[in-house]
Amino acid sequence: MIRVLVVDDHPVFRQGLVSMLQRYPEFEVVGQAADGDEAVARANQLKPDVIIMDVCMPGSDGISATAAIQKILPGTKVVIVTVSDSDDDLFNAIKAGARGYLLKSVELQELIDSLRLVAEGEAIVSPTMAGRLLDEFKEGKDQTYNKPGGLSQREREILKLVSEGTSNRQIAELLYISETTVKTHLRSILQKLHARNRAEAVALAAAKGWFKK
Repeated sequence: MIRVLVVDDHPVFRQGLVSMLQRYPEFEVVGQAADGDEAVARANQLKPDVIIMDVCMPGSDGISATAAIQKILPGTKVVIVTVSDSDDDLFNAIKAGARGYLLKSVELQELIDSLRLVAEGEAIVSPTMAGRLLDEFKEGKDQTYNKPGGLSQREREILKLVSEGTSNRQIAELLYISETTVKTHLRSILQKLHARNRAEAVALAAAKGWFKK
């Protein structure tokens, strides 16, 4: 069970998220908040596993709230879900400790899969925003992406299957996950390896000997 706190100042959007999550048995919505200050108080009280956080809200904004929550509850994972595609908001959210940054135009299934991955310890960024993070780190500011340890065990498993010519659908069947989840993992792999496509990711991993037994 993934315990979720939903934070957004728009009641209709917030209630829509709650109703959507209630359709999935693995999610339990434990509370709601309408601004950053309330989010910090509710998080401290409820100690959720994942918080869905808007950015622009009255009073304390979502980024400030994320930073405050990470100080008191470092194990709680915050996923920013916002209309803002600002570079500053993206970078500041990640620096504040957010584990995900998704735009509100995200498809339902992608949002659900992203929440599952974040709950498992992954980091997720909307594809349209991911390139900006790569540009930010391309000067080698985060060298862990160039090491096998930069990939999770599931990501290494999927990359190995890709190297063997396995399709997304076949990978989904082999690992008992959805094809959308496979695609989400692949996006994460490309981001971490600074690879432009699957072939480049496989070539990089093979050149470093990651597939050797």
